Amino acid sequence: MAVEWTWAQAGQIGGIGFGLVFLVLIILAVAIWVVGLLTRRAGQVSDKEKGE
Repeated sequence: MAVEWTWAQAGQIGGIGFGLVFLVLIILAVAIWVVGLLTRRAGQVSDKEKGE
């Protein structure tokens, strides 16, 4: 049973996969950035509490 496909279909599948990889990387980068902001802000709050 042979699978019939065209180069257009292969390009579409490859493009979608490539796009999904970049989408996941962007989501991870934003999540890490937000966590960094939150931890930096939490560190500043605890420094202020220590000073008082």
